Amino acid sequence: MRPVCEVRWLGRVDYGEAWGLQRDLATARAAGEIPDTLLLLEHSPVFTTGKRTAESNLRLPADRLGAPLVVSDRGGDITFHGPGQLIAYPIIDLRAAGLGVVNYVRNLEEVVMRTLRDYGIESGLECGLTGVWIGREKIAAIGVRVSRPGGASGGWVTTHGVALNVDVDLAWFERIVPCGISDRGVTSMLHVLGKAPPVSEVANRLVAQFGEVFGREMRLAGGNTLPASRSIIA
Repeated sequence: MRPVCEVRWLGRVDYGEAWGLQRDLATARAAGEIPDTLLLLEHSPVFTTGKRTAESNLRLPADRLGAPLVVSDRGGDITFHGPGQLIAYPIIDLRAAGLGVVNYVRNLEEVVMRTLRDYGIESGLECGLTGVWIGREKIAAIGVRVSRPGGASGGWVTTHGVALNVDVDLAWFERIVPCGISDRGVTSMLHVLGKAPPVSEVANRLVAQFGEVFGREMRLAGGNTLPASRSIIA
């Protein structure tokens, strides 16, 4: 049997609340109290940065961005999260999964590319650049953290993850240099298709592809249901 990965649909969640939940779940995963877990959600408008400073990649002063600017503990540079963007935060013990960090990120990219292919969108990777691209425009950003919340005796557990642009307002990205890359753009499923599917539907597709790529049996946690007309999870 495949190892279980529990799925939690959180709906619209502020960034700080989701960040705190990830830390709690990572500690529980390192202690073996929960299985691998996949959080799916949307964020209220927020700009986030990785561990590096973001001032050089702001096109407006921080107090004029129109949304909070949060310095996170993930890797990567500045980006925007908001409604219409599907967020996927996997809480996975990489040691138990037999994965290194690079292979883990490649798997996340593969999950996104397969999800987009379900909608007839062909996407790809760019050498030296993390994330998923359509031409010179990024459609999904990836920023992760891997830590040992249980100490040296525990596993390496992931937090943060994927942001897939479904029908997010791309004008928000004009206020920053997205991911610190000044000569490339940002796109969305809405921009590519002309009409975007519901975020909840894309979430279902992504769960299915996540299970295939990571070799997991995907189950809903604690009676949660994905808000779609037909969930892929029984």
